[in-house]
Amino acid sequence: MIRTGLWLFGLGGWAAAVCATPVQSLAAIGEAVTTQLSSIIRRDHRDFDVSVAPLDPRLRLPRCDQPLQAVPAHRPVRPGWLSVQVRCRGTHPWTIYVKAKVSVYRRVAVLTGDLPRGSLLRPAHVALQRRDLAALRRGYFVAVDEVVGRRLRRSLPQGYVLTPQVLISDKIVHRGEAVVIRARIGLLDVRMGGHALADGSEGQKIRVRNDRSKRIVEGIVRKPGEVWVTF
Repeated sequence: MIRTGLWLFGLGGWAAAVCATPVQSLAAIGEAVTTQLSSIIRRDHRDFDVSVAPLDPRLRLPRCDQPLQAVPAHRPVRPGWLSVQVRCRGTHPWTIYVKAKVSVYRRVAVLTGDLPRGSLLRPAHVALQRRDLAALRRGYFVAVDEVVGRRLRRSLPQGYVLTPQVLISDKIVHRGEAVVIRARIGLLDVRMGGHALADGSEGQKIRVRNDRSKRIVEGIVRKPGEVWVTF
């Protein structure tokens, strides 16, 4: 009976010691994850957001007396949900895994209205809008002139994010082909001979070389064999 009483007393003292140990702040764990992921993503992107999944409020870890270390489970860090290892290497070491979501935003080309199959895209049909790249696994365009002059493979609704899979290109200028380079300077309509350095659809921007000066400039394809430049 004496030995049992001593054992119970010892267990009670151990429990009291554990309860007396300061508990790690769950908010600090979330901040460590957010700070580390932000430092990684900021190298390549300006517009982004990091959100950490709520931790179980019943989680009671000893407060770490060293800076917390947060390490993504996989590299490179991509938009979407990912797992992050958070570890303490202090007096009372521990390791847990936390879920976090990375959202990276870019302005991408979307339709300004409903369009039927076969429609030829013009500048008025397309606008740039902010979108989360995590939802754009099939690709996207970041400039209006990348899609102008192409046709739709199928009917699409307003706000649809344009991808390479839904577009058909009608090339009316071909690489290496002789073209007329036109420019309007004041009241003058200047025409020069040149060659296309890329294929181009109507309304698309391509590079052309002036045959006389050998200068390479960018211009807009207006019709077969004709490219307009701005000086």
